[in-house]
Amino acid sequence: MSQSTKHATSVDLHSLTLGFQTFNASLYDRFQAVYGHLPRPNRLKVDVSIHWTLSGSSMAPTPPVDTPVISPNKLVSYYGSKDVVHIRMPKYGLITVDFNRSQLTGAVTQNCLNVYGAFEDVMMISLAPLYRRRGWFPLHAFAALPPNGKAVLITGEMGTGKTTTGLALLSAGWKLLSNDSPLLTVQDNCVQVLAYPGRLSAFDDSLARFEHLRQFVDKARVGGKSETKVKRVFGVEEAFDEPWASKGMAGGVFFPQVVPGLSQSELVPVPATEAVLQLMPQAIEGWDKAAIGQNLQLLSKLVEQAPCYILRLSPHVEQLPALIEDGMIPGT
Repeated sequence: MSQSTKHATSVDLHSLTLGFQTFNASLYDRFQAVYGHLPRPNRLKVDVSIHWTLSGSSMAPTPPVDTPVISPNKLVSYYGSKDVVHIRMPKYGLITVDFNRSQLTGAVTQNCLNVYGAFEDVMMISLAPLYRRRGWFPLHAFAALPPNGKAVLITGEMGTGKTTTGLALLSAGWKLLSNDSPLLTVQDNCVQVLAYPGRLSAFDDSLARFEHLRQFVDKARVGGKSETKVKRVFGVEEAFDEPWASKGMAGGVFFPQVVPGLSQSELVPVPATEAVLQLMPQAIEGWDKAAIGQNLQLLSKLVEQAPCYILRLSPHVEQLPALIEDGMIPGT
């Protein structure tokens, strides 16, 4: 693909048409790798337009001069007003969100393509304000759907065992809703979990627990050695047949914890009030004050609807699907 040619595509995300345009072939290819499995829209109108360029600098551009600061932070800072917000991620890019036009424009750095998960994170951070105004609230979680069941949400900080737990569910025949950012919404007075695109990733020690996933470790070996501290990134379609689900009613919330020496994984119930407090850092963006009230209401409804547990993890991943399903509210 020529760098002087505009590359454009559009996808249907739960009847919302996302249109992506760029002059950079690598950005286009990455968008296709993440979002390309979504269906093509059956109409020409684009609901959210995304125009990205690849910056020649290793650092993100600065926001326009004299733009009001909304929320400064080392990793992500927000500038602007209620109509236009500039999101600056110093290593990854500057994206402008125009709420009235439902448009994202901006420049991202090469880090956005080189660093694991950066493209997906920058895209979600940029789109999230528009999603929230549609009543879709992203949650930092792994989400999956069992056969004839309700959706499970596995959430918490990095390193708590979310990925290993999620891979155990997919290996048992569950369908993926999202590896990292499911969208929560209220339909018919119930919290629904909407699927959201993303590739899978895991360290070698997690992949090695599943025989059919060891291929991703073997493919990455160089000179007979494996970089165990590097995450392997792959499309879910590469590892599982017909892996995606579209949506499901929320049926359980789990906060995993790795417990050394534990012989059998176990569930510890979490009261609803405490569960909301644990969910808030994974769900609420403090700068977006217009959305906080509705987001809190949704989280409160979620923990009333779905039982919540600490999931104490043993090394025996084969136990997890049955244990989690036993803790969830019954299916349809």
